[in-house]
Amino acid sequence: MTSKEKKNKRAKRRSYSWLSTLLLIFLVAAGVGVGVLVYAAQNLPAWDPQQLSGASTTFLYDDQGKVLAGLHAEQNRTETSLNNVPPDLINAFIATEDQDFYRHHGVNFKGIVRALLVNLQSGDLTGQGASTITQQLARNAFLTFDKQWERKIKEVLLAFKLETHYSKDEILSMYLNKIYFGAGAYGVQAAANTYFGKDVSKLDLAESSLLAGLPQSPNSYNPFQYYDRAKARQQMVLKCMVDCNYIDQETAQQAFETPLVFKKSFNSGSRYGYFIDAVIDETLDILEAREIYEDPNNAIYRSGLKIYTTMNAQLESHAEEFFKNPANFPSEQKNGEQIQCAMALIDHSNGEVKAIMGGRSYEQRRGFNRATNALRQPGSSIKPLTVYAPALEDGYMPFFTLIDEPISIKVGNTIWSPKNYDPNYRGLISMRTAVQWSVNTYAVQLLEKVGVRKSFDFGKSLGLDLVDTPGTNDLSLAPLSLGGLTRGASPVQMAAAYGAFGNGGLYAKPHFVTRILDADGVEIYRFKPDYHRAMSEETAWLMNSMLQTVVSSGTGTNARVPGVQTGGKTGTSEEYKDSWFCGVTPGYSAAIWMGYDREHTMNKVYGGSYPARMFRSMMQKAHEIKNPKPRSMPAGIVSVSVCSKSGKLPAELCSQEQIFSDYCLKNKVPTEICDAHNMVSICPESGKLAGRYCPNPEMRSLTKDETPTEKCDIHSDFSLPALLNNEIYVCRDPRHNGKIYRANLPNPLQSGGCPPEYLEKVIVENGDSLPYCSLEDHQLKKKKAREVFDDVIGL
Repeated sequence: MTSKEKKNKRAKRRSYSWLSTLLLIFLVAAGVGVGVLVYAAQNLPAWDPQQLSGASTTFLYDDQGKVLAGLHAEQNRTETSLNNVPPDLINAFIATEDQDFYRHHGVNFKGIVRALLVNLQSGDLTGQGASTITQQLARNAFLTFDKQWERKIKEVLLAFKLETHYSKDEILSMYLNKIYFGAGAYGVQAAANTYFGKDVSKLDLAESSLLAGLPQSPNSYNPFQYYDRAKARQQMVLKCMVDCNYIDQETAQQAFETPLVFKKSFNSGSRYGYFIDAVIDETLDILEAREIYEDPNNAIYRSGLKIYTTMNAQLESHAEEFFKNPANFPSEQKNGEQIQCAMALIDHSNGEVKAIMGGRSYEQRRGFNRATNALRQPGSSIKPLTVYAPALEDGYMPFFTLIDEPISIKVGNTIWSPKNYDPNYRGLISMRTAVQWSVNTYAVQLLEKVGVRKSFDFGKSLGLDLVDTPGTNDLSLAPLSLGGLTRGASPVQMAAAYGAFGNGGLYAKPHFVTRILDADGVEIYRFKPDYHRAMSEETAWLMNSMLQTVVSSGTGTNARVPGVQTGGKTGTSEEYKDSWFCGVTPGYSAAIWMGYDREHTMNKVYGGSYPARMFRSMMQKAHEIKNPKPRSMPAGIVSVSVCSKSGKLPAELCSQEQIFSDYCLKNKVPTEICDAHNMVSICPESGKLAGRYCPNPEMRSLTKDETPTEKCDIHSDFSLPALLNNEIYVCRDPRHNGKIYRANLPNPLQSGGCPPEYLEKVIVENGDSLPYCSLEDHQLKKKKAREVFDDVIGL
């Protein structure tokens, strides 16, 4: 046998070996498949046609374990016949969800093969994709929503069974009446009413194509929250309809460009509506991240879950009652739109959100929740988070002084001149004073010293959604010092950030859900405490101390809670578009925002007015429920006496009014003596530097920023207005030419050498006669005051 023949023989043996191996693998896989198929068939759920429209209720519980609400798929569902559904809506669904619906027998095997290849390539063996309309109906009616191959096989078997019991139109009708569209709407009739306020039969192509795109991911495409996403999905639905020849491209484009007019309000009458919506949103994120269910939306409404939340029913009820009272809000309106408001209150020790309000009234299930979704400009309420707390971390103490004066900073090719919210400039002031009165120029100068990168990273560590991308970003002075952010911040984000000041520097992630049980009572989720140290305990205490000054005697006095240590910060964005009050107590942190949805300007609605009063009301109620003691001052902090003008130890020239006590780290106690003061002669009448003619100058201890730069312009001469209604000395000695000596000169006896025995003090009023010394006859004569002043002009 030649070597070539030997090689061919070995190659044939290897081929037979591979074929045998593959055949064995195929037989084993087929056997396993048949086994799984038989097992799944034997364990199919009981065939109950009533389940085609039924579901198990999911219950939500408050922080005391009491049921606060039940979520059920049928709570907003109205049956309608297929004849009442417009052809455009039917075609939109078939084109998007199941183009072969009228050609297959419940299962699209070509689609399954495609999905299987995709899953194998991605390494995801959870059996996703390729579900026909019949399979989706089977899953919604009879099965759980977990991602398992067994469930997928059951879904296929049940789809075949549905196809044998019902016609295609009956299956389509049940499907359209059962699927979830978001915003609490089940079925096309409820969806048409929820989103457009009309009967399903009245929907046009634009509205139909939008609705048909929602069921794939109602949470992500909810047009009340994510309009741009919903429009992008609508465009995809219209493209599918073009591909299926239901419409042409021109019609699709016209439908896409047709303005959508949504239902403006929906009075659900639901208690705790905004909180429940936030719980659902968070639960969806949890279930999607854990990939427990293929369709988390349906799982929430149809699987009988038990969801335990952080909500305190007393606080949420108090918030709802407060929001019902129009007197608690400004009465102004712009273009028929009222000022809106949002609130979030958090237990900062663990991040549990205890109460929220996402608007003045609850208008729409799963609609726009301003407490969680509205990102608005925080204005000066950002300063403690991105300026003052990082400055404390860098070693700048509350008595650190800077000059509050007009400033100009070069930013790129422009000059930026930030102004204070009021027209006042206070000269040398401490950090505590700058926080107390929300001084912008101080904050900008201090941020320059701290550095924008440190400030940016500090804000990120407190949960702020700051942007650092090429072009527009928050990595600059203006957004970090005055709060004009690229995206903005929500009340929940701001409340959680301020919570770190009350929690010893630990940031606790805000959350609404503590644990979730499935229908069998098996725990499928438990919140794990999520903390990280955002700042030192000392920094948190010092910042909290300065925030208390804001409330006790600064811009936030309306937020003061009687008997409760209260700190906070006001914030008002440019042109009064956004007003905030954010604050902290020993037990809670909270943030309140006020403004128009469309960013109209408000009529001077300050953060220290309505928002501060709302904060006080919520905190009073919260501390009736839980009233922990304030945190003790850390051992590393001491009290010191300093001069408010220099932040140094007081000197002899420092007045008592300028000496005050403040706190600092032990290693930051000042050692230098104040050198900011000088003795300056001031005219008390003009307030300027005293001149030679000023009658009553005073020596004052002043700092450089306090010292006038101009000389007195009132006492430039002894003119009549300066002498009238005053005391004067008259010389009775004719040798001194009858000069008149004013009594309030420093020393009249040295002003011309007139002996004391010749001086006589008289009171002068306009029009009075004056004694006048005549050189001619050495006799006193009477003259009118005007004549005397005309004749005798000065010393």
